[in-house]
Amino acid sequence: MFLPRSVKVKRTPDEDRSCTAKKHKLSSGGSLLEETTEFQDCKSVGTETSASTYSLSETVQEHTEPAAADLGVANTPLGKDNQNTDEDGSLEEPIKSFSKSQRWAEPGEPVCVVCGRYGEYICDKTDEDVCSLECKAKHLLQTQAKEKQLRSDQCTDSQAEAHLLNTPYFYKDHSFILGLQDEQVENLKLQLGIAVQGQQVPRPIVEFEHCGFPETLNNNLKNSGYEVPTPIQMQMIPVGLLGRDILASADTGSGKTAAFLLPVIMKVLKETETPSALILAPTRELAIQIERQAKELMAGLPNMRTVLLVGGLPLPPQLHRLKQSVKVIIATPGRLLEILKQSSVQLHSIKIVVVDEDKKLFKPPVLVFVDCKLGADLLSDAVHKITGLLCTAMHSEKSQVERTDILQGLLQEKYEVIVSTGVLGRGLDLVSVKLVVNFDMPSTMDEYVHQVGRAGRLGHSGTAITFINNNSKKLFWDVVKRVKPTGTILPPQLLNSPYLHDQKRREQQRLKQLQSSLVTGDNIMDIIKKHNKNNSQR
Repeated sequence: MFLPRSVKVKRTPDEDRSCTAKKHKLSSGGSLLEETTEFQDCKSVGTETSASTYSLSETVQEHTEPAAADLGVANTPLGKDNQNTDEDGSLEEPIKSFSKSQRWAEPGEPVCVVCGRYGEYICDKTDEDVCSLECKAKHLLQTQAKEKQLRSDQCTDSQAEAHLLNTPYFYKDHSFILGLQDEQVENLKLQLGIAVQGQQVPRPIVEFEHCGFPETLNNNLKNSGYEVPTPIQMQMIPVGLLGRDILASADTGSGKTAAFLLPVIMKVLKETETPSALILAPTRELAIQIERQAKELMAGLPNMRTVLLVGGLPLPPQLHRLKQSVKVIIATPGRLLEILKQSSVQLHSIKIVVVDEDKKLFKPPVLVFVDCKLGADLLSDAVHKITGLLCTAMHSEKSQVERTDILQGLLQEKYEVIVSTGVLGRGLDLVSVKLVVNFDMPSTMDEYVHQVGRAGRLGHSGTAITFINNNSKKLFWDVVKRVKPTGTILPPQLLNSPYLHDQKRREQQRLKQLQSSLVTGDNIMDIIKKHNKNNSQR
């Protein structure tokens, strides 16, 4: 049996009796966050211990670009009773019998584990997403076959796993970690670029096996491509497993998501109250990515359901999913507030909050120049989709109203990235811009000077980054002459370019010819004699 996400199901007595709606009775009252762990992106991690709550003032830091998460604590009740939600939930629709009757899933929506269509229902025997009775039956057959194989091949491992899952989990340093001398640990941190602050900060792990995870979770890590922990994971995971609050920063792509997901999973694995953890992300794209990774790591663990609460997708399915005994909520702040205002859902059982705040690290705004209108639109879309930053394009095809709004948004730091053609390259005092990127090198040095001059106006300092290739070879020597006196370190590919040396040689020849034509006290008589000789020959 399973429960539809978006509607309550009307069934006749003759319909599949195994399909019954699972309901989760949410208790009222209480505080929102009784104990929490806090992750936030900055350059430090702090730790204070307390007997009654997760506490922290620990700083885990890699000497790299900031970007991380935030585990925080509060005692604030959230949510209001609203009858509209109950009315929405009373809609009735028959269960779809065949997968071909089901639509394809939109981005961010649950996907059927059998056919890939919209996973409208949850099979309560496996907690997996299915789209119809047909796929449910196929899924159960597949599950039974897998379980039979696992029972025959891994009977001993299954017993050990069940024992581990039923045993309270407490993190403690592995014997290998305990056996290391203090100077060895400090040398390891130094080599990996790990800097920490706080009281009684646990030693970093070296392998995931040092955490004592269930075998299922260890297998999920390997299946997801995690062979060994990254530096941020080495230090951040032990701190999180101890229930400490964390502020952490590391490069993009360094594994921060798994660094906070693994402690969250272990902390809520045996929780009976739901939901138990809330993960906030600034954009829907990042939230979707986090939920996808969470499902990969939680696969096979009992009662580990997630819900994705983001804008741009229908609200009723998200509300129903939220009421189905989910353990972890992944949400954008705007959609979460919208749901709390419209529904009777209360989050008093939340114990862990994670906040991933990459985007705020990109202030003040960045101005990027390209050479064409299409390039501005394409690059702007790509930057937004990949990074989630507030980005827009500026070019001559924009209406005057749009151009005025974009310019005001730039001055007010509404946008984090503006991708523009040369229309913003002259005359404007964009004092909020500290970084200019010439994604396309301008065609003339005059235009180049104007564009890089948008950073560092009115006596303020700024930075300009220019991408240059052989398409701009005619300007190589001019660029070097203009930039080198500022003390900028130029790339060897540019300095060693044959085009640059050829331009330099030709300019030196022109200067030599020019100097030879100048009249000085040393050569005036030679010039007169040469002039008289030419006249006499005529």
